[in-house]
Amino acid sequence: MKAIQLISLSILLLGLVACDPDKPNTNGNHTNTTTVPSEPVKVPAFDGKSAYDFVQKQVDFGPRVPNTEPHKKCAAWLQEQFQGFGAEVIMQNAMIDGPKGDKINMTNIIASYNPAHTHRVLLCAHWDTRSVADEDTVRQDEPILGADDGGSGVGVLLEIARLISTNPIDMGIDIVLFDVEDQGIRQTKGLVAKRETWCLGSQYWANHLHKEGYKAKFGILLDMVGSTGARFPKEGISIKFAARYVDQVWNEALNLGYSDLFVQGKDNRQITDDHFFVNQIAKIPTLDIINLPENTNQAFGHYWHTHQDNMSVISPHTLHAVGSVLTNVIYKEAAKHDR
Repeated sequence: MKAIQLISLSILLLGLVACDPDKPNTNGNHTNTTTVPSEPVKVPAFDGKSAYDFVQKQVDFGPRVPNTEPHKKCAAWLQEQFQGFGAEVIMQNAMIDGPKGDKINMTNIIASYNPAHTHRVLLCAHWDTRSVADEDTVRQDEPILGADDGGSGVGVLLEIARLISTNPIDMGIDIVLFDVEDQGIRQTKGLVAKRETWCLGSQYWANHLHKEGYKAKFGILLDMVGSTGARFPKEGISIKFAARYVDQVWNEALNLGYSDLFVQGKDNRQITDDHFFVNQIAKIPTLDIINLPENTNQAFGHYWHTHQDNMSVISPHTLHAVGSVLTNVIYKEAAKHDR
């Protein structure tokens, strides 16, 4: 997971084009106008326990650090899962320069549904885990399991894929799992923190889109979305680039009764996360659902970048809440009027 950065207010805001309002009746005939109520949108039920099991399976591989055997084996398993759920899968492999001058075998995993559909939504998370436990007091040079920071977002998206496979959706969905998100340099031990050393997989994807001219109406990034007691405020960069979609997601959470998790207040912190580069480079308005404790002296969860980031912090209830909100957002988006 990345470091918090306070970004200048001079960040270029992307123009967001509002949906066209319904056209008025212009045929001059104002009689016999009957409003037909729309049918409720059928939204499949998200299974938090299934998402939990998907997180557990990732953790069972061990730390998913690039250039390691567990990382390679987990990538193959993820590809197999998405293909089993009926997605068109692209494994975007590349050799990239690591933050410390090393070479990293990177694999972004793209699972697409209805690839020919022009109305598309991007769902994403990172799947790698940090190579060091730099926030721990012991075994700092050893990699972490990353049950929440890496595993939880992927677990939710795998369950979304499973739902789509049995409940077809009339919209294009692209699930992108970014690699090499969590290997960046923090300002510690004489090293100077640099935003560009984080989120290398999303930077690569945004500069080398998996399909030429790829576009999505909006994107949703999941990062650390599975812990007990999680708190998801409206994060700063998300508001700058994708405010209308932030409201869409948080209003859905409110309607579903999850306002205790999806708090309505804005958070002044602006997080260097994959969505920053998707917004800046790919120009897709993308928001981040990320656990940010109310106490700003604590960057993320108490387990962040420590060996405590294991299955003991993962809550099926939190996974269920996030997954239910996401499922409702995409199925209701698919059911909107002509696009």
